[in-house]
Amino acid sequence: MPGPSSTGSDLDQIYAPVAEDLGALVRLLRLELASGDPFISGLVDHVLAAQGKLIRPALALLSASACGGADEQRLHLAGTVELVHVASLIHDDIIDAADLRRGASSVNARWGNHIAVLLGDYLFATAFGLASRIRHPQVAPAIAEASVLMSRSEIVAASPGDRPHEDEARYYAIIEGKTAALFSAACRCGALLAGAPPATAGAMAEFGLRWGVAFQITDDVLDLIGDPGSLGKPAWSDIDAGKITLPVIAALRNAPGPDRARLLSMLQRPWGAGSHDEIRELLDRYGGLRHAMDAARRSAVAAAAALDVLPDGPAKASLLNLADFVVVRTR
Repeated sequence: MPGPSSTGSDLDQIYAPVAEDLGALVRLLRLELASGDPFISGLVDHVLAAQGKLIRPALALLSASACGGADEQRLHLAGTVELVHVASLIHDDIIDAADLRRGASSVNARWGNHIAVLLGDYLFATAFGLASRIRHPQVAPAIAEASVLMSRSEIVAASPGDRPHEDEARYYAIIEGKTAALFSAACRCGALLAGAPPATAGAMAEFGLRWGVAFQITDDVLDLIGDPGSLGKPAWSDIDAGKITLPVIAALRNAPGPDRARLLSMLQRPWGAGSHDEIRELLDRYGGLRHAMDAARRSAVAAAAALDVLPDGPAKASLLNLADFVVVRTR
């Protein structure tokens, strides 16, 4: 696979085939979320000002382009997947009591949980209003199914039986639902809007699923070793929230009795001084970080292989570059 670095400029280059569409998407989102109420307008401005990497809409647009191109409905699809994602982040921040999102104050930290819940609902409703305008009969059901999987997997992840555990199959089931399903739906639906045959749409769905798994595993590792200034959120937010990620699962499986007991005790909190450093050292010593990144790279390779059905072209090249980018990014 080609090898971009993890810089923002490289991501801009990857997005080049759909750069104009992404600009149009931002304008569309402002239009769809516009309100005559100044308070709602302020909430929307806050959320849109903290714009993320737009990966989900970019994948939808690149998938459509790689499969031959689509009409203006591609922007409705891109807007749908982005709003579903942003709404889920707002609700995640409530659950995690997070203070920061994309380097700015989270909605719940600034306006409280009540407003944050309602804003997330508003974004979800707007997303499905956009989806209702897409005429392809398989698109809205695919987005709805992904949204159900996201919610269901978040509930499973929050259940008492999820912490702590050493069940790698459980971990993969959760991340395929809460993260990878929306990537998969974005890619599948982009292909469908371009008129791709079922086999090609299925291959694009596989690309999105495998890419999403690699994305989430890398995200789990970055939570432990990443620079908070680059992440746009506090480091250790997953561990501090009690989430069990692949590096933890692998280290618990490999650590001998005393170190395993020590790691378990720290994961169950409360934290002591220097606990993060000690947890990181144990995860590294018992191969948790290495195991996770090896798994992320395997999933990225599988994602790239799914693109063999596509003809060569700028959009396919960008998707291949994204398959490499996902495991070398720093945020």
